[in-house]
Amino acid sequence: MLNRVLRSIYGDLPELVKDPLGSFLERSRTPSGISPLRIGRRQAYLISDAALIRRVLLENFENYDKATPAFEAIQLVLGRGILTGHGPIWKKNRRLAQPAFHGHRVQRFGPILERISRRFADRWEGLCRRGEPVDASEDMLRITLEGVSEVLFGADISESSSEINRVFPVVLENLAFRVTQLIRWPDWVPTQRNREFKEALGSMNRVVDGLIQKRRQRLAEIEALAPDARDLLSTLMVAQDEETGERMSDAQLRDEVMTLMIAGHETTANALTWVWFLLDQHPDEVSRLHEELDTEIGNRVPTVGDLPRLKRLRMVISEALRMFPPIWMFDRRAIAADTLGTTAIAPGDLVIISPYGIQRNPAFWSDPDTFRPERFEPGQEENQNKYLYLPFGAGPRICLGQSFAIMESLLIMATLLNRFNARRWDSTPIKPKPMVTLRTSAPLLLRLELRNG
Repeated sequence: MLNRVLRSIYGDLPELVKDPLGSFLERSRTPSGISPLRIGRRQAYLISDAALIRRVLLENFENYDKATPAFEAIQLVLGRGILTGHGPIWKKNRRLAQPAFHGHRVQRFGPILERISRRFADRWEGLCRRGEPVDASEDMLRITLEGVSEVLFGADISESSSEINRVFPVVLENLAFRVTQLIRWPDWVPTQRNREFKEALGSMNRVVDGLIQKRRQRLAEIEALAPDARDLLSTLMVAQDEETGERMSDAQLRDEVMTLMIAGHETTANALTWVWFLLDQHPDEVSRLHEELDTEIGNRVPTVGDLPRLKRLRMVISEALRMFPPIWMFDRRAIAADTLGTTAIAPGDLVIISPYGIQRNPAFWSDPDTFRPERFEPGQEENQNKYLYLPFGAGPRICLGQSFAIMESLLIMATLLNRFNARRWDSTPIKPKPMVTLRTSAPLLLRLELRNG
């Protein structure tokens, strides 16, 4: 009786919250490619068929917005930026921001990432010589936050970096809590968590608003700069819509900056943490990577110009993204009626896609729980259907920062692997922990050894 009452209130939510990865993994293997769910009182469908995913993310994507409970929780932090927005405002902002993220454009940020990677390698060397462990999960968050912050704000970030480092983890943790909790106190109730979150988010907003205002005061000077001399915030500030001639307002800039800082650093950081985890389990793969680095780079420091030749490293990162996609699940809301396969979708229904479930489905990937970078051999990819490999999404809303994330990941890993051997410091069990992103369940501590010295 109690179970029936709980199900009438929460639907499948208790099962999903108890074991989300297992639940989505099992349901993603439904032969029909669509599995009905109840999220509270709302009807939802988990889809795992490539044609159905293509329908939602490409063919009829305008019928599926992000007005879902998960994205509404995220909007508290990100506002209605490119990640969370929809409709005409989203289209305009996407048009404004997209040119800044074209592959050749993001390479201008290479020197920043090279410098930050070298600085972290030096820090790791100090810890190595003292015989101390490195917390890879923490340091990947730190290095990617520094990278995206300097790319966004340039030299202006130096005055605010300590405050960002202080409050950003609080914002992230509270964001994860809001997305994953079945029941929580409303934001206006003055619980300790709510007070901490309000203080941290307010501080973060003041920093970002201050940096935007400082840039506004130098707008004429910024407009006179060559495009490649501008940081990303300046690039977004002066971008004009080709159709309307409009620029982003300060409120829109704030939302995009917060989106880029959060989506642009935690996802990459978690992906790289899983790379270190997998390499510890496969020392033979580390040997292959060291051989590639010795051949292509030698004893010098890697640069962005070296990255196209690091084919094995790119395969390793691609396979890590398959096994542990940072965005392990996302959803959409149907605006109007639609049909997915033989299933009628009503307005307001939720459609859920789980890259984790899809990318570990043996119907699509051979021996899916085995780490095998050869799947991504150039020109011989095991599964070339882009709707079955979704670490960056697909369709018109594919991750805008994909080129930047790949460049950053390759450069960080090349720099650190070229200098160190790394193995697990201890045997603490580590499992995937599904929050907003797919984190490790415990800190990943590494024991370092200098390769040349």
